[in-house]
Amino acid sequence: MQLSNLSRKEEPMLSRTMVLGTLEFEKSTPSYNEVTALLASQLKTDEKLIAIRHVYSHFGAKKARVEAYLYSDEAKKQLIEPKVKVKKDKKAKEPAKK
Repeated sequence: MQLSNLSRKEEPMLSRTMVLGTLEFEKSTPSYNEVTALLASQLKTDEKLIAIRHVYSHFGAKKARVEAYLYSDEAKKQLIEPKVKVKKDKKAKEPAKK
């Protein structure tokens, strides 16, 4: 997996940097966690400061376009990024019927 054509755009009002790049991969489209780890190693920063917005891939192509944000600190990221909803287990919630 290789990340190339990195471009950066500073967004000082939100204390972040938009990072755009092209991702080349061998098998299936990588997960957001794999892309975050690769981006953190290339930018030499902590994975906690990176938020992947989109990974756009095309059918049959082994390339994808990546949009991500690099935040200045974790508090800003928690404030700005949308919260991930946790799915609840319905079976555990229902009381036993007799």
